[in-house]
Amino acid sequence: MSDTQDDTPPVRTKRNLGMFVAFKTGQSVMVQVPLENQRYWGRVIGSEPYEFFILTMPVVPGITRLAAPGATLTLRMENEGEVFGFSCKVISTTLKPQPLLILSYPTTTERLQLRRHRRIKCLIPSRLENDSFRSSVFIVDISRGGCKLIMEVFKDKSVNLMVGDRVDLGVVLDSTSDFQCRATVVSNVEAGYARFIGASFDPDDAANQKILNAFMDRLEIIDSLVEQHL
Repeated sequence: MSDTQDDTPPVRTKRNLGMFVAFKTGQSVMVQVPLENQRYWGRVIGSEPYEFFILTMPVVPGITRLAAPGATLTLRMENEGEVFGFSCKVISTTLKPQPLLILSYPTTTERLQLRRHRRIKCLIPSRLENDSFRSSVFIVDISRGGCKLIMEVFKDKSVNLMVGDRVDLGVVLDSTSDFQCRATVVSNVEAGYARFIGASFDPDDAANQKILNAFMDRLEIIDSLVEQHL
């Protein structure tokens, strides 16, 4: 499915309602007829979760073969460091003014992690600080190697934080405990009244890495259970 090498095997899951796939408007999707080498690139323009999604396709030779209602297509797409592969049936099509495919929502999917560490979406209250800056933040995804933080930005509050800065991150593990770890800022992007900060954990902080790994063991088990039963 991908030439990218990763120690984590693809994960196959199945749900009664079908696999929830985070289709985003404008997202690129590779489309292929099974057992054929020709590949086409489409773009998501809409979806109804668990029912259908809509692709706009390029006007190229052979595209009409994809458009036959009932035809089965193989699709691949990348989303936040993971590659998803699944099969869908063509529900209906239109060729003018531009080829559009309405496809059945996937019921099963293959997923391949591209990142070295598995990332888990979450919402964990934390503290971010160094010698010149301190703020409350929320971790919105986390892995054994780092995390993404969101911080509210107010007009009267300056954010004295740059890529490459070393910071201390206080992470709430549960209702009774938390821990402090060293990290390095690897990204810092403002979006409206929020700022998204990427942080890489210090791999030489052995004591806190042990605590973090135990915490991630718990999160990964919970995340897998959620995927299987929701």
